[in-house]
Amino acid sequence: MHLLREQDADAVRARLRVVTQPVRLVFFTEGSSGLIIPGRECRYCGETQRLLEDVAACSDHVSLEVHDRSDDPQAFAAYGIDRVPGVAVVGGQDYGIRYYGLPAGYELATLLDIIVDTGRGSAELNPETRTALAVLPADVHLQVFVTPT
Repeated sequence: MHLLREQDADAVRARLRVVTQPVRLVFFTEGSSGLIIPGRECRYCGETQRLLEDVAACSDHVSLEVHDRSDDPQAFAAYGIDRVPGVAVVGGQDYGIRYYGLPAGYELATLLDIIVDTGRGSAELNPETRTALAVLPADVHLQVFVTPT
């Protein structure tokens, strides 16, 4: 079952046309075996996986790779994933971009922007921003939290 309506899929295809390099959506889930452990069920993993399948189908340059915690805990450790649903967006290299939760509604636009930037290998930043980032004394761990309205 698709989550994207055809009209929405057309818009996603148009947005992803600028992606020219391979991008992997490495999806981390829990409980796809059908066994549900009370208190550890992944409430939106199924919907997130279906949405990512729809997004990946919109571009030949975007692929989806799925890892279940019970079947592949090593992948969780390798990518530093500590909660589900989680997505590592990986291009020519792993830039450390992680997205947690269901990218529905306006958050889908954010995920598409991440895919586009990753597929280009760079983000569109103002020169002033690039200059400010270049003088940071160390790497920065940035987290952005959103809540549905």
